[in-house]
Formats: sequence, C-alpha cells, structure tokens
Amino acid sequence: MPEMEMMKERFAKLLLGEDMSGSGKGVSTTLAISNAITNLCATLFGQLWRLEPVPPEKKAMWRREMEWLLCVGDHIVELIPTWQTFPNGSKLEV
Repeated sequence: MPEMEMMKERFAKLLLGEDMSGSGKGVSTTLAISNAITNLCATLFGQLWRLEPVPPEKKAMWRREMEWLLCVGDHIVELIPTWQTFPNGSKLEV
C-alpha cells in the first residue's frame, strides 16, 4: 500500500474516532490519537528486549509518523460554554 494511501486511511480513522463504519460510536479524537501513538510504539519498539540503538529506518518511521499524528493536535479546540449578557439584561449561554 503506498504511503500516502496508508496515511489517508489513518487520518480517516482518527477523524472518525476509530469507528470506520461511520455510525458515530467512535472514541474522541484525542483518545484515537493516543491509541495510534501507542500502536506505533508497539510496532516499532515491541520486539526490543534490551537497550540498543534503533535502526535508522525505524527511527525515520517514528519521526515521520509522530509528526503526522501530532500535527492533528494543532487543530484540536476545546469549546467552553460562557454566558452572554444582552443590553436588556437577559442572559444566554453560548
């Protein structure tokens, strides 16, 4: 599978909260990112039983995929409700 197609599939999975069916029963985006990082770590470092240098291709894969996963975090916004008071004294939660 070409690298670009693989990343499109991963981003779709992140955006859908790991629910590829689209039924809306996925997890939050942050949890999906956390799971993706955990899976990447297991893929790259799961077979290392002793402290040793990481091969250059694995190091490059780690850096590339972590950059892709973390760039999503730049666009996560937390919406916090607040109250708006109008000139007539009425209030509305926005």
